Amino acid sequence: MKRVIYSFILFFIGNVVVLANSYDLIDMDIYIDSNGDAHIKENITYSSSSNTEIYHFYVDMGNSTITNFTVKDSTGRDYTYINPWNVNGSLADKSYKYGYNYVSDGVELCLGISHYGKYTYYLSYTITDFVKNLTDSQLVYWQLIPPSNEKRLKYDITISADQSFADNLDVWGFGDYGAYAYVDNGYITLASDDSLASDEYVTVLVKFPSNYFNADDNLNHDFNYYLEMAQEGSTAYSEKTSLISKIIVVIVQIIFWGTIVYLVYISARSAKPFGSRVGNKKIEKDSPYFRDLPCDKDIKKCYFIGSEYNAVNKDTNLFGAILLKWLKSGNIEIIKIEKNGLFKKDENRIKLVAEVDDPLENELYKYMYKASRDGILESKEFEKWCKNNYYKIYNWFIKIIDAEIKYYLDKGIIINNPKKVSLKKYVATPAFDEEGKKVVGLKRYLNDFGSIKEKKPIEVKLWQEYLMFAQIFGIADKVAKEFKELYPEYLENFEDQYSDILILNTFSYHSVGQISKARHDAAARNYSAGGGGFSAGGGGGGSFGGGGSMGSR
Repeated sequence: MKRVIYSFILFFIGNVVVLANSYDLIDMDIYIDSNGDAHIKENITYSSSSNTEIYHFYVDMGNSTITNFTVKDSTGRDYTYINPWNVNGSLADKSYKYGYNYVSDGVELCLGISHYGKYTYYLSYTITDFVKNLTDSQLVYWQLIPPSNEKRLKYDITISADQSFADNLDVWGFGDYGAYAYVDNGYITLASDDSLASDEYVTVLVKFPSNYFNADDNLNHDFNYYLEMAQEGSTAYSEKTSLISKIIVVIVQIIFWGTIVYLVYISARSAKPFGSRVGNKKIEKDSPYFRDLPCDKDIKKCYFIGSEYNAVNKDTNLFGAILLKWLKSGNIEIIKIEKNGLFKKDENRIKLVAEVDDPLENELYKYMYKASRDGILESKEFEKWCKNNYYKIYNWFIKIIDAEIKYYLDKGIIINNPKKVSLKKYVATPAFDEEGKKVVGLKRYLNDFGSIKEKKPIEVKLWQEYLMFAQIFGIADKVAKEFKELYPEYLENFEDQYSDILILNTFSYHSVGQISKARHDAAARNYSAGGGGFSAGGGGGGSFGGGGSMGSR
């Protein structure tokens, strides 16, 4: 895949570096309901130093409309809807406000930047008639991320429905050459860890069987009409492989066929290893704040329950939490190596001090020691190991889930599903729902911590434990920063621990990122339906929402 290298010019004393506005991450979670309407949660992590508003422009939407638009940001502030929206308003005029800007051929979703710096903005909206009826099938054909003159460093899009999508569902991606576009564990996935060039975009094309959704918008064409339209001007993704490389691959496949069978076994077992094992759950998104530590203060139990109740969005968040636990218990230490010079970047390493009593955690410890070779682990060493052994580390996460399921089964907190035919092997009891309510409540409390006026002494005493749970929820860096700002007198003597927490958070993020990327690569290469797992460059013309733009002004 392409790699775009951005150069930063550093000026000496008296000069100021002005950074252009940029999208650090665009994360879209799209749920298609039974009527074919799409309910979209678009979370954008955005860095700004200028302009007054951010906008996402949808054009040529046909009979579709956008409704139920709301906005909030990572400060916890809910934005106020303004109608009409004034694109020429000042920063103060638009601060903590949002609205629609209607133009002749579409609509812009607009929100005030409100504060310069790096913040996450949470957009929620519905696109009606997202699914179209064709003469021979049903269609989803949308440009989800349009071109932009601003940097877009990474994106991750998942599309789901009431029933899991089949692994052979036909899915194509257009506009971002070599990015991921495939079905995995019942979800449509479009993602890339590479930045998008200004003229690149993300368009998805999906063919569903007729009557898959109860859609109302009818188009008088068959699917091939739109497929040919989409492929016009596109460049299909192709991994160029030499003849020698192909021979080596064949030999390796023959010799290590057992490994391949094992990988298939792992893939079959995983079936989205978190968030989909237990049925009949009552998920309350607005559970009351829970200020204590749930799940008997066990981070692995919180990881399992949190993922079942949508409080954990990544299976690999547990890794960082375990590192924080080991740091507190003395199993690891942080080695900080300072580099001199203007362009020298400090290096941080993990010293593996002592093995862990917990058998499953100790298995992870041994993986890390093997990657280090000498007990001093650099981030790049573990990144490389994870990339080359992702099936081992991913299977480790599955073992964690299996152990927790056994625990809750033995306690009778979850039970085997009495239904003989069901996608869920287990079902929740009221006791499991109660634990889920506490976990969701703790995440809400930690996420809103900085804006809660009432502070209790127990929060200070538990701050290290809180950070472990915050890491499971993916918000450890935010909570650590807020703790430091709210309790500077307490953290004055713990600056080293605070620094270590941030280092481990970064280490965890980069290391486990290789796991996700390796899984994406493997799933995309094995995907044989639709576009074959990778997005084509260009193409996608005639899509709904196509021809728009995004950015700031």
